[in-house]
Amino acid sequence: MDVRTKDNIKTALRVSCMAFAMLLVLVLLTGVFWGSKHLVVQRHVIFYDNLPENFDGYRILQVSDIHVGTFRDGGEDFVRKIINTINEQHCDLVVFTGDMVNRQSSELDGMNDVFSAVSARDGVFCILGNHDYATYSKLSESEQKSDVDRLLDMERGFGWKPLCNEHVRIHRGEQYVVLAGVENYGAPPFPQYGDIFKALKGVTRNDFVVLLSHDPSHWRMQVVPNTSVQLTLSGHTHAGQFKVWGWSPVAWKYVEWSGIYKKDTQVLNVSEGVGGFLGPFRFGAWPELSVITLRRIPLGLGRNGKR
Repeated sequence: MDVRTKDNIKTALRVSCMAFAMLLVLVLLTGVFWGSKHLVVQRHVIFYDNLPENFDGYRILQVSDIHVGTFRDGGEDFVRKIINTINEQHCDLVVFTGDMVNRQSSELDGMNDVFSAVSARDGVFCILGNHDYATYSKLSESEQKSDVDRLLDMERGFGWKPLCNEHVRIHRGEQYVVLAGVENYGAPPFPQYGDIFKALKGVTRNDFVVLLSHDPSHWRMQVVPNTSVQLTLSGHTHAGQFKVWGWSPVAWKYVEWSGIYKKDTQVLNVSEGVGGFLGPFRFGAWPELSVITLRRIPLGLGRNGKR
């Protein structure tokens, strides 16, 4: 290889490295200053043949992984934007699928007026995510437990209803659907406090069930093999807060990490969430709210709407 060729190769490598570095800087700046605030609303329509007739067209808004500590000291306006956008959807039910805070409940101090503004005809329900147990803080075990209790009390103060391994029935006339919620349960090293059997105690296999479970790993681990739960709503992954052409590095860890997944008649939606534990950065995996419309398949029609 002659000297000129070697010089050309070195020049090409330098240019390539500079271009790559500039691209990384552009992605970083876009993700921090624009992407972290680029709120989108994802809409899904899911058909069931066993959905109670009175719930045909029922609309659920799912919000997940707020990580409110990331938006303190200057980001509160974005949190208000999230709340306003939730209310603008006019859904029947609002559910929050965990990770309200980054480290502990004090991140919510002074935010009562913001979160208590969320409203829906059938109420606002919530569960705990792995960050909500104060395990990322420098608190003792007893202090962590007290902090979880304080977080739950604050959510109740918003007018929200926490579901900690329990369920409620939402009625339309004499018909109802079951809304169940479990505490965090997923792949280690995250805490495993969820008890799906306790949450579904007294629920029959004929009941239509919507389950709130923060970690989507729970769906494959316990929900699908042990229950007939029709719809599970999860978050947790954030889609890695980075997604290009429908792919994220988080796919190396999670089989189900963004959007709708189906196993026979059971469906999972994984929300990419709105916040970020590692900071206000999102690229491709924009902050999102999910609006899910439940539809009943008319008698005699198949799942594709044909006889």
